[in-house]
Amino acid sequence: MNAYKNVMKQIHASEEFKIKMENEMMEFQQKEKRVFMKKVRISVGSLVACAVIAVVASLVNVNNDTTIDLTDRIMVDHSAPAASAVVNIEGVITEVGEDGLSFTLDNGMKVVVTDETKLGIDGPTAPPKEEQFFEPTFRVGNLIGGFTEDKTTEPVTAAVIYTNWNFEKPIR
Repeated sequence: MNAYKNVMKQIHASEEFKIKMENEMMEFQQKEKRVFMKKVRISVGSLVACAVIAVVASLVNVNNDTTIDLTDRIMVDHSAPAASAVVNIEGVITEVGEDGLSFTLDNGMKVVVTDETKLGIDGPTAPPKEEQFFEPTFRVGNLIGGFTEDKTTEPVTAAVIYTNWNFEKPIR
């Protein structure tokens, strides 16, 4: 402002012009101060917000020295329904042995059914015995689904036979 006054003294202008220019300069300086203060308020507000976020983040993660173990959240309910069964014996019977309890599947796998072999589906979600896809005998053309614990032996011994059904010519 002092520089302005010095310049105005050197210029030969009317008093009215000098007063008008001085008022405009004062208004400009006030606007400049308002803009500066607004910027200062925004900067300080942003800084405070960052500080609050940092404090909250540190309070939330109090146990930062221990890792989260998601297995602690796993709940095992043995009475819940089963979703699926493991099947590693599957195919269509192409040949049945004389004993009626051994057969060959279309993929070449030879299967033996013993007294220990479980037949049908059991468990909490199993349908009634009458509604299961299980025929009373093994015959050529039947679709087989089952499980064996050792697929490397020849013939494999079935632990479970879930399905024994002929969809084209069912017995029952």
